[in-house]
Amino acid sequence: MADAFDEQLVSLGFVAVQKDRRGVRQFARRPNRYLTEWVHDDGRELLFTWEFDLGEFCSAVGWQIGAAEHSFQILYPQFDVRIGRDVDAVALELQRLEQRLNGLDLADPAL
Repeated sequence: MADAFDEQLVSLGFVAVQKDRRGVRQFARRPNRYLTEWVHDDGRELLFTWEFDLGEFCSAVGWQIGAAEHSFQILYPQFDVRIGRDVDAVALELQRLEQRLNGLDLADPAL
């Protein structure tokens, strides 16, 4: 059942994807064809996570990983983020992720 919070997530570009057996609702946002941002809502708190289809991205730009197997090469955070059921907290996590990904410079000597 949709509520005001769902509408706020939709305003950020998320769409409801599914509801699991425990009642946790999952929302996805796709800012581009490789990145998917996820919000899992159990009604009390949110789990924010993301995945980047690194294999498909590399294939599209003419790179390869290992033996050129690009299927199932997914980049994702080591730890997901638990946040309050608040759209501002979701927006802040989106901003943090965007800053981190935008700031990724593979030629940076400090890496």
